[in-house]
Amino acid sequence: MTTPRPARSSTDTTGEPAGDIAGEPAGDIAGEPAGDIAGEPDGAAAGGVGAGGDCPHVPEIPFPGSFRFDPDPVWGRLREQQPITRVRTIAGSVVWLVTRYDDVRTVLTDPRFSRAGTVAPGAPRVAVSSPLPGTLPTTDPPEHTRLRGLVSGVFSRRRIEQRRDWIAGLAGELVDRMVAAGAPGDLRAALALPLPIQVICELLGVPYDDRDRFRAWTELAYSLVPAEAQRVRAAMAALTDYLAELVADNPGVGDDILTELAGDDALGTDELVAFGMNLLVAGHETTANQIASFVATLLREPAHWDRLVAEPELVETAVEELLRHTRLSEVGQLRVATTDVPLAGVTVRAGDGVMAAIAAANRDPRAFDRPDEVVLDREPGRHLAFGIGPHFCLGAHLARVELQEALRALTARCPRLRLAVPAEQLRWRHVLVSGVEALPVTW
Repeated sequence: MTTPRPARSSTDTTGEPAGDIAGEPAGDIAGEPAGDIAGEPDGAAAGGVGAGGDCPHVPEIPFPGSFRFDPDPVWGRLREQQPITRVRTIAGSVVWLVTRYDDVRTVLTDPRFSRAGTVAPGAPRVAVSSPLPGTLPTTDPPEHTRLRGLVSGVFSRRRIEQRRDWIAGLAGELVDRMVAAGAPGDLRAALALPLPIQVICELLGVPYDDRDRFRAWTELAYSLVPAEAQRVRAAMAALTDYLAELVADNPGVGDDILTELAGDDALGTDELVAFGMNLLVAGHETTANQIASFVATLLREPAHWDRLVAEPELVETAVEELLRHTRLSEVGQLRVATTDVPLAGVTVRAGDGVMAAIAAANRDPRAFDRPDEVVLDREPGRHLAFGIGPHFCLGAHLARVELQEALRALTARCPRLRLAVPAEQLRWRHVLVSGVEALPVTW
């Protein structure tokens, strides 16, 4: 295992952290039930869908039944009855919500739906934090093509596979420590968090001993509480300063990503800082929640876990199925229409915000047989968990390797793993990128 880098001398821990990242912000858990959520008829104008809009009866998102194992039933009703409808985010923006698989694919791949538009003045917003303009998640071609071309090599399948044995070894060490500490244990704290944090620190060249500092900041990046807006801004500033200091102090030696990209001189300093921020936040928070959610889902029906123990060759297809089945967010990915676009029987007007509900699309019976069931040997390949199109997740293969090796380490070392509490007692984090607060297990 690679020894973590020593801690940096700290000059700033003021403010509460956070910045915006590749993920999408969301609405609060309060809201109206979505029984009567009227979209516009074919050819109708959106009527102020965007940064504000006078739509007093539009429900808020996330819906009231969010943040638990099963999706709020409203998602299924919308998908079947109103596949495009209007919702209000916690930022007060009224946007279109799209829930069917084919329509979600269209929004994510059609260049008429822009990511750059989400950071334009007056653009609709989805969460407390504001996206960083000029970064991979908030640019369109050709600028997005330029940026992605500069950084995609460091996340290539070949480069990540070179790290697989190290990631597998780290996962095994973490599980061994959990077992040595005795049952019951919190799998989120013992494995799900430290594995991706140590991996992204090593890849980026961020000192692992700084993890408590940047974890506090990145936690706020996903806030769904409007009252925390000032803390979120302070966190954003602190995280920016931290990454800027890392970039400025980089000695120019080492095999980490920031050193490599700085040495290429292809990215400006501000671009490098923004890229580092996006990776540091998204590079551990999403995978940490997925590891814990995947294991919780498998243990909710222990037969799934037992099958994976008996058939370890299923790990890779199981990861793909769990990516499809579990929800990482209770909202969706935001785009802004650059022109009038017909979509699902509605005319989306130029400037309208459109939220592509990936989790709902991944449960669409038009695309998946038995969509609400976990089918460990399901033929993989169609889910949208990593997106699709130009903004397909840059770190998708890294996430897959981490998820696969976490499950391999657990099934090999803890074949009798079980939840230490009833599944219904697990508490879910009410944040943009959601998952269980803790995962008590026994073995």
